Amino acid sequence: MSQNKIRIAIVEDELMLSGVLTAWVARFRDLQLVGCANDGEAGWQLCKAEQPDIALIDIRLPKIDGLELIQRLLVDFPTMRLLAMSGLMDAFTVWRVSQSGAHGYINKTQPIESLIGAIRAVAGGNTVFGPIFTQVKQSWLSQPEAFHKTLSEREQQILRGVAAGLEDENIGAKLGISSATVEVHRKHIRQKLGVHNDRGLLAYARRWGLDA
Repeated sequence: MSQNKIRIAIVEDELMLSGVLTAWVARFRDLQLVGCANDGEAGWQLCKAEQPDIALIDIRLPKIDGLELIQRLLVDFPTMRLLAMSGLMDAFTVWRVSQSGAHGYINKTQPIESLIGAIRAVAGGNTVFGPIFTQVKQSWLSQPEAFHKTLSEREQQILRGVAAGLEDENIGAKLGISSATVEVHRKHIRQKLGVHNDRGLLAYARRWGLDA
């Protein structure tokens, strides 16, 4: 961190929110905005060029997923502090953020004052995840039937495709596998979950946030 100011990069594809965040950062003498990016690739280039003290990153971005961006930055810039943000607080989102290595997570529904406090705390070497995040992690992700304990990563991908209403051909094309392989995965998922049709799969996906 620079001696006098916390240097911040914002990676957010919602232009209105990005503008609000920019205006708020400008209000505080200890914060300095080094740049904004509206997609993951631009965020990667911005963080490489400016090497901010902290990057504020939306988890759902075009071109490069926000959590993938966080993982890349952790590898190449291990001292950079990374604060993820989203409007979601489902079990799947909490699990993904937990796995990403982010130093904090802020929900977009919180007052913006909370975000400023989180920026200062994370930049100072602390982690900030909040009580709701911790509650979801402890009460949902610790359950024996939790999706990450029941389904493989590939099966999670298949189930997310099913929840999005995609046909087997479309899911297969997206994942680089055949539609026949997708159907085999569907069958295995139904067996693991003890459901008999796609209605049961969709209910499970909604419960755990895999339909987001």
